[in-house]
Amino acid sequence: MLLTLLLFLGDIGGTELLIILLLLLALILSAIWRLLRPAKPTVIVQQPSPPMSVADELLKLQQLREQGVLTTQEFEEQKRRLLR
Repeated sequence: MLLTLLLFLGDIGGTELLIILLLLLALILSAIWRLLRPAKPTVIVQQPSPPMSVADELLKLQQLREQGVLTTQEFEEQKRRLLR
């Protein structure tokens, strides 16, 4: 490949060839660096949720009990935990 390049360039001196090879090396190294450098960290900003009141939590628990997700015993345990 290098010989083909030299044939196209014609009469080229050693200095010019050295410059061309150094430029090619710099291009190759910069491409490798772009592939291997660590990715920029992704920052995820979460909006704080408004504080839940005890009444809101009790309403949620009541809805879960009505939907059958919580048993009456589980509901009472969670209610006691909230009201402490």
